[in-house]
Amino acid sequence: MTEQRFTPLEAELRTERLLLSPFTPDDAVAHAAIWTARGGEPGDPARVLERIPALEARLAGHGLGLRMLRLSGERWPIGYVALIPGRSTVDEPEIVSELLPAVHGHGFATEAAAALVVAAWRTGRERLWATTRPHNRASLRVAEKLGFVAHHIAVDERGEIVWSVRERRPDEGPPR
Repeated sequence: MTEQRFTPLEAELRTERLLLSPFTPDDAVAHAAIWTARGGEPGDPARVLERIPALEARLAGHGLGLRMLRLSGERWPIGYVALIPGRSTVDEPEIVSELLPAVHGHGFATEAAAALVVAAWRTGRERLWATTRPHNRASLRVAEKLGFVAHHIAVDERGEIVWSVRERRPDEGPPR
């Protein structure tokens, strides 16, 4: 049996304007629209239903997870935020987010990611990473607002990636 090193990520998080909650099958269409909006191949709700629940199952045992973003009182997601190994590790995960283009520029990514950073500390994490393409100024700004600091630049087949790091500060209290 594997030792549980991290506390589970909270199922629901609330901010002033948002509810961050686990993915449900009803979210597949919205999630596919987010994938389509990023400019890759068109998102397919059936493919989302194959991938996301399996991803969630793998993440949950490590105190990680994906949370869909909903405006308070609304049913349909406007995006997601996640704490995943990504390009990093289970111990020092990466925080990622994507929003539908129609809601860009309203501070939702910053608000949701800030809530997830606090929740990550409560899982027992001490360090988080964000990886961003240099041209993605909005995401770089979100990371900066949350206290992430550029650490190094890596290169993959698509070009440069800025690795930014955020460490839990003593004034943020001990993990619960």
